Amino acid sequence: MDMSRGCVLLVVFITGSLADLQLLPSPVNISMVSINLKHTLHWDPVMVPGNVTYSVQTQGEFESRFVSHYWHEIKNCWNISAHKCDVTQEVSTSVMYKFRVQTLQGDRLSAWAELDPPFNRRSTLLTLPKVELQVSELNLVAQIKDYGADFTFFIFYWKKGGEDDVNCITTSSYDVSTYLEKAEEGKEYCAEVIAYARPINRNSSRSDTVCVQVKGAKQSVVFITLLSIFGVVLVFVPIVLGVWKFAYVLRYYCCPDEDIPEMLKEPNMGQRMLRNSHSSEDSEEINNVELLEHRLLENSSFIVKMPKL
Repeated sequence: MDMSRGCVLLVVFITGSLADLQLLPSPVNISMVSINLKHTLHWDPVMVPGNVTYSVQTQGEFESRFVSHYWHEIKNCWNISAHKCDVTQEVSTSVMYKFRVQTLQGDRLSAWAELDPPFNRRSTLLTLPKVELQVSELNLVAQIKDYGADFTFFIFYWKKGGEDDVNCITTSSYDVSTYLEKAEEGKEYCAEVIAYARPINRNSSRSDTVCVQVKGAKQSVVFITLLSIFGVVLVFVPIVLGVWKFAYVLRYYCCPDEDIPEMLKEPNMGQRMLRNSHSSEDSEEINNVELLEHRLLENSSFIVKMPKL
């Protein structure tokens, strides 16, 4: 009787301790969003006072069958504040994977809430590939949006009007810019793409059809010529303006603008001034000669008047 009572008390104690630990609500609405083999686990935030974090664990099909007590902790999804986590690296094969999420707040935690049903990457959504056709120097090139390392792309292209003659090129996701062929002038080319997901052996639907018109070489030459001329003009016009401005400033400092006196504007004024200059010089020389003769005469008279010794 005493042993039965002790067992009951032990069960009550354990149950009470678990109740104290699991006071937080568990996450709800757990779901997996998988697009183009990229898998993200989502859940609704737990609404409680204070900040909470979340931890995620996973279990593969083998563990689920043979060691069901073993769950693998996802490092990048452990004790995080976000309401989602990228689990792509955890899904390495096309089998069923279980995921569960727990709420934490200090020493308090919630019960684990599992994703239901388990996830298989074969259910991933493959979106329509995005392709763009470009022409560079008559080289037809397809630009494809990269989906990741697990994809191969099939490019179907043709000349518009020749849909019965369709060409196909295969390329990997590491080479999303793919040369198709040498384009013909004036022709229009169209293309579509299918993405093949190798890990799940599944194709996407065909992309939307895209087309590009190849311009003629003459138009390209004329355009390039006009563009070159425009570039030359843009380069040389500032240089010419700068030289003209420099010459104008230099002329202003070296040869400033001054008004010419009115007397210099009269006809033959230069010759008249030159004659006047010569006349003045001649008059000055005559005066100098007369003065010298006068002095000599005075000296002669002085010599004559001196008495003889």
